[in-house]
Amino acid sequence: MAKRLRMSVLILILLMVTTALLAADGRITGRVTRSNGSPIGGVVVQALGTSRAAITDPSGNYMLDGIPPGTYTLNFSAGEHAGNEEGVVVSSAETTRRDKSVDWRISIAETITVTSASRAPERITEAPAAVTVVAREEIEAAAATGQAPRVLENAPGVDFTQSGLYDFNFNTRGFNTTLNRRILTLIDGRDPSVPFLGAQEWAALSFPIDEFSNVELIRGPGSALYGANAYSGVLNMTTRAPRGSEGGRLLLTGGDLSTFRGDIRHAGALGSEWYYRVVGGYQQSDDYTRSRNAGVEYGANLNGCAAGTLNCLPREAVPLRLNDVQTAFGGIRFDKHMGARVLTVEGGLAHLEGPTFQTGIGRVQTTDVDHPWGRVNYNMQHWNLLAYYDGRLAEDQVALASGAGLWEDSSNIHAEVQTNWDFFGGRTRFVGGVAYNTQDVSTQNPAGFHTLMAEDKSEDSQSAFGQVNFDVTQSLKLVLAARYDESDLYEAQFSPKGAIVYSFNPNHTVRYGYNEAFQRPNYSELFLRAPAGAPVNLAAAAAGNPAAAPLAPALTALGFNATAILARGNAGLDVEKVKSHEVGYQGIFGGKLYVTADYYQSKLSNFVTDLLPGVNPAFAPYVVPSTLPAPVQAGINGFLRAALGARFSGLTTVDGRPALVLSYANAGKVDTQGVELAANYYLTSNWLVDVNYTWFDFEVKESQRGDVLLPNAPENKYNLGLAYRGNSFDARVAWRSVDEYAWAAGVFNGFVPSFDVVNVSARYKFSERMGFGIEVSNALDEEHWESFGGDVLQRRGLAFVSLGW
Repeated sequence: MAKRLRMSVLILILLMVTTALLAADGRITGRVTRSNGSPIGGVVVQALGTSRAAITDPSGNYMLDGIPPGTYTLNFSAGEHAGNEEGVVVSSAETTRRDKSVDWRISIAETITVTSASRAPERITEAPAAVTVVAREEIEAAAATGQAPRVLENAPGVDFTQSGLYDFNFNTRGFNTTLNRRILTLIDGRDPSVPFLGAQEWAALSFPIDEFSNVELIRGPGSALYGANAYSGVLNMTTRAPRGSEGGRLLLTGGDLSTFRGDIRHAGALGSEWYYRVVGGYQQSDDYTRSRNAGVEYGANLNGCAAGTLNCLPREAVPLRLNDVQTAFGGIRFDKHMGARVLTVEGGLAHLEGPTFQTGIGRVQTTDVDHPWGRVNYNMQHWNLLAYYDGRLAEDQVALASGAGLWEDSSNIHAEVQTNWDFFGGRTRFVGGVAYNTQDVSTQNPAGFHTLMAEDKSEDSQSAFGQVNFDVTQSLKLVLAARYDESDLYEAQFSPKGAIVYSFNPNHTVRYGYNEAFQRPNYSELFLRAPAGAPVNLAAAAAGNPAAAPLAPALTALGFNATAILARGNAGLDVEKVKSHEVGYQGIFGGKLYVTADYYQSKLSNFVTDLLPGVNPAFAPYVVPSTLPAPVQAGINGFLRAALGARFSGLTTVDGRPALVLSYANAGKVDTQGVELAANYYLTSNWLVDVNYTWFDFEVKESQRGDVLLPNAPENKYNLGLAYRGNSFDARVAWRSVDEYAWAAGVFNGFVPSFDVVNVSARYKFSERMGFGIEVSNALDEEHWESFGGDVLQRRGLAFVSLGW
């Protein structure tokens, strides 16, 4: 199968290049705005006499590819509104621009469009999945913080937790965790996750936050189009193209936690249809993170925290190596426009010193980490070719629980070809493609010691995917999609998807969808080799017990005077799976009220457990040597069972000596269900009220003995926001209320008390080139933690000034 997929990739590339060489059609681009200059998204633009049509994006931009040379009339329509633009001349291999200004009384809610649900533009009310779109104003409000996940903090259905300044984990629909990777994150189609862990390192984001033109979150499984780790959803972020965003901007920020931050970008034209963009940034600040080698901030500490102990925050072996955080990034992009084709080449580097994040074996501080990356994209009418590289070189990071130095040199290389076609007069749309991915991970330090794995590891995977949207009538749409993924680290996976979307009218739709998705085990779960704790002297423990003292010499001779406690990966792990049914409604009332309601039922299986004893078949149970007298054998077995308790099942032999091995396993079946309700009400064209409520419920059907299987999410969440959006001033107040919930992830096992967070932001523009503002998170200064083991969060107020040219 792998050879066939690689051959398919080569054939598609050949077809794409051939099409490019033969292409002589032109392109029409433009922007649709209101009479006051504000953009209108969701407008259908069609070149009459052809089958070519497009939907304007949130910035009002549209593009019609593959238009034969000639003179055309453009039709612009949105709901009951329509208008024409005549005499549009298209030349061979040239781009014609035609902007359109209209005086339509159309609401903001009616203009929302998305691309992630179908990998093609469509109005949000017609999308075959639950999708959250982040408004441009909210993206800009978060720019001063440098914390990209904050734009989703108040979204419906999102389980959002923050620990350190950059330690964020968010998921949808339950079963969040530290280093969560159940949401596939893409930046311009590039997956920037850390290969070894599969999770995002948010401090390494190589863009100013407000460089993102669009942020969309698919809530629910998405593997049918996106593959591995689109288990609970897909976060799709798109940056601004250089053409159309020419100019520069400098953003300077300062405030609490001794924060200083600077972001800069500049885009312009080089001539001959070449455009460029340069970005850079630097931040230095304190952090919420505190050392735990002498004491802890909350929870009990029992000088070691026995396994399974609740609300016990384990002390760490070493203090923080750095007390502040420094991040820096830079990047450059070049675009070449060739009529209906665009070539993009870009790359960058992020450098980190100081961020701390939770892991299953405790907290880890990164003190010297580089993230290089590069991307090449070639886009034309029916084809898109994408290739990218992501790397991580961690030359200095420390596991605070043990003091061990951890080293990583990893890379991820991906190539993908996507195609799209319309059939039957545009009533049927096909999107499909093939992809190839290779990863290499090494944890060998310069001295030749492998710090996290026994040897270097790699993965090759390939996939093919496709989706068909068929308009049965103007009101009824059917969606069928599927993806096949093959890897040398896990069994081949088939991910189907089906949806029915029915529109009562353009502003009211109901839908039903079925999805299957999977999450692959990461390299840590498969191949981890690291200490799980300090060695224990069981021989000394026996000597101190009068009843067992006679066994001490034999225990010493067998090697129990320094019994290693080891964490080992399980190469036999299967993928985690989810099957989900979902029904939803979206409606726009009076052009002012936008309402969504979603209900889902899911079946989750094959959870990868936390580190447990006796679950890895690669390690046989320890057997007392038969050469010892039978009474001594029985005495040693009895003592070890009593001394180790539940961990006795993990006692084995490693390198000829007894050791206690903890490992991972597939175990657990859980049924979940939930409701997500949201409403946006546009009081006027300037004032917006948004409110949402999320209810989540779960039932554990099956679990591994000794594993704590929790969703790490509350039953109820509430969000309420009030925003003012004007020409020169905008402001927002957002309130998030979260019920208490239990948290279990690795060594961290305890409760998160209920909490309320109020965030405030405001910005004033003196002109298009100058402005200032504030951003205050946790404005009421409610000290709380959002994951057990996470930092205590406090108020952080920032002020910023922006300068443009």
